[in-house]
Amino acid sequence: MKIVILIVSFILESVMSNFFPVNSFFASLFSLTALIVIYPLFDGDNFKYFRYAFLLGFAYDLIYTDTIIFQAFLFLIIAYLVTILRKMLSDNLLNLVIVTLICIASYRTINYFALVITGNLDFNLLTWIASIYNSVILNVIYCLIIGWVVNRIMRKKRRYRF
Repeated sequence: MKIVILIVSFILESVMSNFFPVNSFFASLFSLTALIVIYPLFDGDNFKYFRYAFLLGFAYDLIYTDTIIFQAFLFLIIAYLVTILRKMLSDNLLNLVIVTLICIASYRTINYFALVITGNLDFNLLTWIASIYNSVILNVIYCLIIGWVVNRIMRKKRRYRF
């Protein structure tokens, strides 16, 4: 189930890039959003969750960004942030959206400052903020949809709570 969700999200991200340009108002991070949604499916096995995050980030590196290992470690950092936030917050759809917002903002911030540090971008506060809110809208909608679908499927197995 977990692998299917990640693969579908990974492919859907590629499909959506055909409809919306990279710097458009709807920037997709479906792989990252799926990684956030499936965290409760690991039943507390954080090591396995971190392995999935690293492998998904590595695949994201190879297919989408060509920054070998950087996205893999970035996905690993976001996965660690998800484990911390999901332990502090209860499992419901609103808190899932909050965790998604925090993780997307963190992901975009780390990416942006890495590009600034390496000299690929000049620092511009408006560009940084725009990169965050451009990602938020589409990914929160995707988070709600996939969270609802996973909740409906896993409710039968009584493993997913919200």
